[in-house]
Amino acid sequence: MNGTITHQFGRAFTGQGEKNIYTDLINEARKVYFIKSPPTFKLSELFRQVGYHYVKRGYDIEWFYDPLHEDTIEATFVRGNRILFIQAAHPISFEPKYYGSTHHVISFYEAYDESKLREHGGFLREKTLHSEQWLAKALETLTNAKKLHDDWEVPYVKGMDWEGFDAQAKTLFDETFTTLKFNKTPNRSHRLMGTLTPQGAKDHFASLTKGVKRRIFIKGYPGGGKSTLMKGFAEKAESVGLDTQWGWCGLDCNSIDYVWLPELQTILFDSTAPHEYEPERSGDEIYDVRKFRDLNEEDQKLVDGIVTRYKEEILHATEYLQVYCTDDETIRETLDACVNNYKWAEIEDDLFRKIDNSSIYK
Repeated sequence: MNGTITHQFGRAFTGQGEKNIYTDLINEARKVYFIKSPPTFKLSELFRQVGYHYVKRGYDIEWFYDPLHEDTIEATFVRGNRILFIQAAHPISFEPKYYGSTHHVISFYEAYDESKLREHGGFLREKTLHSEQWLAKALETLTNAKKLHDDWEVPYVKGMDWEGFDAQAKTLFDETFTTLKFNKTPNRSHRLMGTLTPQGAKDHFASLTKGVKRRIFIKGYPGGGKSTLMKGFAEKAESVGLDTQWGWCGLDCNSIDYVWLPELQTILFDSTAPHEYEPERSGDEIYDVRKFRDLNEEDQKLVDGIVTRYKEEILHATEYLQVYCTDDETIRETLDACVNNYKWAEIEDDLFRKIDNSSIYK
C-alpha cells in the first residue's frame, strides 16, 4: 500500500520579515540530509523523486513548497521514520550540527561548470542585487500591512464580550477532552498555514485536512480571540498528553491559524480571510465567535477605512513579490544552464545509494 502526500509551505513572507519552520523541522527529524547547491530549480525534481521513493514503500510524506514558484519543492519530510531532505542553500541556509551521526551533507556544487559561471557572473550579481531591492520593498510593505491589521483589531478587542467568549471556549474544551489522560510526554510540531505569493495569498488547507475526521471552522473578527483560543486549545491538549501541531500565521509570526491533534483526528482552524472555508462534509462544524462583538456605526466606519488601506498594502506587496519572483526565476534558470548534467546525475545516484544502503527504513 502506498503512503500519502501532504502539501505544505516551509516559508512565508510576513509582517515581521521572512519566516520559515525549517529549524523546527530539522529538530523534529531523526535524520537530515542537507542538500547544497546554488539557487536552482533542479533540486525540486530530486525532492519529488525522493518523496515518491518513500511513498511507494508505504511511508507518509510531506512536501514543502517554495512560496515564490508554484510546484517547486524545497524539502521532503518522511513522517514514519522522521527523515528530512532539505535544500540548505539560497534562499534558505542551514548548516549541519551533528556530523558523522544524524546530519549528512550532499553537495551539488561540483556539478557546475566554472567557466560558464564566470561567463554569467556579472549578470548574476547585477540581477541578484536588483532582486534583493524588490524583496526588501515587499517585506517593508507587509510590515505596514501588519501594523494596519493591528489597528483593525482594536475596535473589536475593546468591545468583546470576553465572559461569553470564555464560557463557549470552556464548553469546547470540555466536550473535546472530557476525561482524557495519556501517560506520555506530548510532542509539539510546527508548520505554516499559508503565505502571500506572487499570485496572492495561498494555503494548503485541503491537503492538510484531507484525512481529518473533525474540522472545526472558527468564524470571527481580527482581535476576536481566535489565535488565543487555539493556543489555549493546544496547551490543554498537551496537558493531557496529546501531541499537537501548531500552524503559524503567514502574516503575523506570533499568531497561529490552526491546531491539529493527530491522535483525536481533530483540527481547530481560523476560517477567515484570506483562508476562508465552509463546512462541506460530515464531521465539519462552525465555531462562531462573531456574536461576542457588534460594531457601532462609528467603529464600523473606522474599520472600513483601515480595511481599504490594508488591502492596498497587500496588493502592493504582491506586485513587489512578482518582480522579485521574475528576477529570482532568471537567476535560477541562468545557473541551471551552467550545470554539467552528467555530474549532477552521478551525485543524485550516489544519494539514492546512500538511502538504500543505510538503516533508513528501520
